[in-house]
Amino acid sequence: MSRPGGEEGADVANGLRSTAYDLGYTFTLCEGIRPQDLLVRMGAEPHRLQELSDDVVAELQMRPEDGHLNDLDFLDWEDESLVSRLTEGGFLSHPEAIVRAGAVPGWAYAVENITNRAPAHLAALSQGTRAYTVFRSVNGEHEVGYAVDGQVLAYYKPVVRHMAEPDERRVPGFEYSGEEPPDVAFLRFLEIEHGIHVSWEDFRAPLNTAAFA
Repeated sequence: MSRPGGEEGADVANGLRSTAYDLGYTFTLCEGIRPQDLLVRMGAEPHRLQELSDDVVAELQMRPEDGHLNDLDFLDWEDESLVSRLTEGGFLSHPEAIVRAGAVPGWAYAVENITNRAPAHLAALSQGTRAYTVFRSVNGEHEVGYAVDGQVLAYYKPVVRHMAEPDERRVPGFEYSGEEPPDVAFLRFLEIEHGIHVSWEDFRAPLNTAAFA
């Protein structure tokens, strides 16, 4: 996991764009629910959630398949309670995805580095509310989605309007101009549309976290 780079690296203190990782990521936003509830709607078990920082999750994700647990710098093996909680939560057994979730006024958000678990659960995430998601692959492919009250209303690869399919369902209010990467444009749209700000410092701090096998 790496700090945002390139032109948008200057925006790490400004809004949601601080979540834009170089190796690909998924960012999801749900209105009116708690971070814990967001993770549960993605399939997490509440008692397995832990509060982990961005750096800790990066270490867990970068550990080689044949790597030893002693290679984890953050892990104090004398802290038996921590080792037990991480083991029970599935964090030490090479989970397929690790998702962190935080909150801003009126919304919960989730970030995945590299993986894209949230889009498959977009309908569940939007039960009784609304949810947005944006995914960028390590190869630079982009997808955005929007769901309301359990129904996915749009999920597509953003293109400039004159190139879009005539009957394509789109995220209301989001028009992609092509002047910047689609994921950055979508995060900027969410910032402006809903007045949401997540500083880089807040994002790196410990957040509710779930591991998915």
